Amino acid sequence: MSKEALNDPELQRILLACLDYWNTEQVPVNERAICFSWVARRYKARFGGTFRQSRLQELARLGVLAKDGDTSSGGHRRYYRIIDPAQMAEFCSKRGLA
Repeated sequence: MSKEALNDPELQRILLACLDYWNTEQVPVNERAICFSWVARRYKARFGGTFRQSRLQELARLGVLAKDGDTSSGGHRRYYRIIDPAQMAEFCSKRGLA
């Protein structure tokens, strides 16, 4: 995981919101996906406020998330998958975020 993600408190909270949503999915791990609106609801419930969708794109550039090819709504919704959920959970736990 990138040092940039490690040092940015907002990205840390977004990572936790991603993981929170990811863990509630009732499908096999290799079929799970997240999108901004789903993660934003988790983020707001846990931390208040919101964040920009571009932050998920930033996490993808940092190698934490990967774009998933499936889109809906004419391509307006971007889906991502967590590259290494176990590593993300360990990171959040070590940072006292979980």
